[in-house]
Amino acid sequence: MAFEFLKNIDFKKIGQDLGTNLSAAAKAAGGKVRGAAETVAEKNRELAEKNRLRTEIRNAEKDADRAYLALGRHYYSALRDPENAVTEPFCVDIDAAVKRIDDAVAALEAMVKPEPEEAPAEQPEAAPEAAEPAEETAKPEPEAAPAPAEEIAAPAPETETEPVKDESENLPFAD
Repeated sequence: MAFEFLKNIDFKKIGQDLGTNLSAAAKAAGGKVRGAAETVAEKNRELAEKNRLRTEIRNAEKDADRAYLALGRHYYSALRDPENAVTEPFCVDIDAAVKRIDDAVAALEAMVKPEPEEAPAEQPEAAPEAAEPAEETAKPEPEAAPAPAEEIAAPAPETETEPVKDESENLPFAD
């Protein structure tokens, strides 16, 4: 008989062992999942702290830059020494940049301002009979010609707003 060997097997014991083994396997897997979740949470806390510190550094650098700008504006406005070989080249660069800005602003304003209409040049008087036929064939000009697209798109200089100024530009020695 082929299945006689099954008589000596304790299936109840096998079921209990299997249940115990599965339970132990589930507990082990649960522990590993819990451990992985704790590791991920810890990594997230570390990453958040690193990002917070990076933001703090970036903000402190911006604050320092604003202070340097204010100090530089004060030096340029009140303490400039043309004989100082270290700082004068920087001041000359600032002068040149300000001149370029002024020239560009003037050129832009010249382009934006509408040009006054020129009066037609006076023509020499012709014989009265020659002028009459010209008047009959001449077509009347429209009163207002449509403005070119550039004039429509460009804002009038009166409506332009001043650019937003940095806190250091509001100091009494700033331009």
